This record gives sequence, C-alpha cells and structure tokens, in this order.
Amino acid sequence: MKNRTHIIGMILLVVTCIMANDAKAQKPEELLIKANTLYNESAYDSAAAVYESIINKGYSSSTLFYNLGNTYYKIGKYPLAIYYYEKSLKLDPKNEDTKHNIEIAQAFISDKIESVPEFFVKTWWKNISNSFSINTWSVITLVFFGIMLICLFFYFTAKTRILKKSMFFVGIALIAITICSFSITIKKSNYIKSQNEGIIVTPTITVKSSPSSSSVDLFVLHEGSKVKILDHTDNWDKIKIASGSIGCLPSSTIIKY
Repeated sequence: MKNRTHIIGMILLVVTCIMANDAKAQKPEELLIKANTLYNESAYDSAAAVYESIINKGYSSSTLFYNLGNTYYKIGKYPLAIYYYEKSLKLDPKNEDTKHNIEIAQAFISDKIESVPEFFVKTWWKNISNSFSINTWSVITLVFFGIMLICLFFYFTAKTRILKKSMFFVGIALIAITICSFSITIKKSNYIKSQNEGIIVTPTITVKSSPSSSSVDLFVLHEGSKVKILDHTDNWDKIKIASGSIGCLPSSTIIKY
C-alpha cells in the first residue's frame, strides 16, 4: 500500500512539474515583445537570442526576420544581417525598408558583384509577381474564380443572345486572369518553400570548377556574398553569382533560404 501511495505521489509530482513548466513557457507574442524590448535597450546579443528562439519554435514572418536582420546589423554580423533581410524580402518583396537595409549592409561586404541585366520580359513578370504577397495573390485568385463562376452561370442561363455573348467574352478574360494569378500564387509558394539561394558565411572561400577540393580554382568569394543554388551533389553546391559566373562550393560555407 505504501509503495502504491509512493508511486501515485511521484506521478502527481511529475504532472505538477510539467504543468509548471507549461505555465512558464512564453508564447511567441510575448517573446517577440521581450526581444523588441531588449533591442530598444541596445541588448542586441540577448535580443538576437530571443528572436532566434522564436524561429526555432517554428514561427516565421517578414517582420520577425527583418527585426533579426536589424539586430545582427547592430552587432556587426553583416552576413547574418543580409541573410535575414533576404528571408524577410522573400516573404514581403515590396518592402522598401528591407531593400534599403540590404544595400546598407552590403556596403560592409568585400565583394562588389555587378549583376547581369535581365531579359525585360523576366523583369516585367517578376515585378507583377512581386506586386503582392502570396496571401494577396491567393485572395485575388479566389475572387476572380468566383466571378468567373458567376459569369458561367449567367452564360448558361442567359435568355438573350447579347447577354450570352457578353458573358462568353467576359468569362474568357476571367479564365485567363484566374489562370495567371493561380500560376503566380503557385510559383511564389514554391519559391518561398525552396532554398535555392544563399549567403556565404565563410570569411574567404575559393569557388571550384567541380565538386572536389582538388578541382581547378575559378574565383574567390567572401562572407556576405549572395549566391543562387543551381544543384546539390554530396556536400557540394553548384552556385551562380549575380555576374553570371558559375562554380562549386562546399555546402557548409553557405546558409540557404
């Protein structure tokens, strides 16, 4: 009987401890307020640790990444600042403050890489895609899809030839718009989920011609430089920089987003 009572007592103690820990566990909103307060108090290292803890809990937002980017900028860790600014921009591509901060942080990076001009159609399509966030594009797609269904209803129930013809052409236009907005939504979703871009975090690294340390040296990159990931082989990544140059780097030298 005593043993049974002892076991029950232990179980109650464990349950009590778990409940106490849950009570002490802070919600992401509370942690965000704490991190912002630490940032405003210039306790940047502590603020960065709290922001990172929020991300480690599985939460993400353009504002969270932006704040962490600002924190690492204040600390002087410019590659990490650029990394989180880029992650923020990926979620909110129209944010001018983020773009401005990236330019400021890049001033502290050794590599000044000139970008190859894009084909105007690609630039035009990218500007349209970046006009809205993925959530807004999702809403636009649903709205036009709903209007399209209404037009189809009026098309099949129209009693006059003029109305039927009008609904036909309007419906065709709405179908085209819906397909385009849906395509943009899917593409943006895949882009956000993908990790085909990255920032160099090794102070100095030599880009190789193939995924091998014994291959030919091509050029040198420094921490903070942005790269596009083209392929992954074993522990190597095939990368491309803004100038169009291509080579291979060890995966450990890049943090991807």
